[in-house]
Amino acid sequence: MAFEERVQILSDAEQNDFYSPPILSSNDQRFFLSFNDKELAIANKIRDRGERCMFLVLLSYFKAKPVTLNPGYHQVKHDLKYVYLTFFPGAGFRPFNLTQNPFNVGRIRALK
Repeated sequence: MAFEERVQILSDAEQNDFYSPPILSSNDQRFFLSFNDKELAIANKIRDRGERCMFLVLLSYFKAKPVTLNPGYHQVKHDLKYVYLTFFPGAGFRPFNLTQNPFNVGRIRALK
């Protein structure tokens, strides 16, 4: 039996809040953006510095809110800046967004 209308449990505002990245205060950043040696070892296997930092930010977001997110750069730039200044000092990087490039997906699967 097919449904003609989709049941909507959450309002649009609630959906946006649920699927948006968490907003971390400075205390939250210190707590959620702290990583153990195993997490950092996996991150260091990623060659691109921007993707490495994004991996750590997405990992911390998953710790804070266990939902798979696909945020844009401008939604997470403050947390990215905290990660690259704290864990990977050096020059910053240009704004970028993650892509669903099959090459990248294969590289991520190879990290397992």
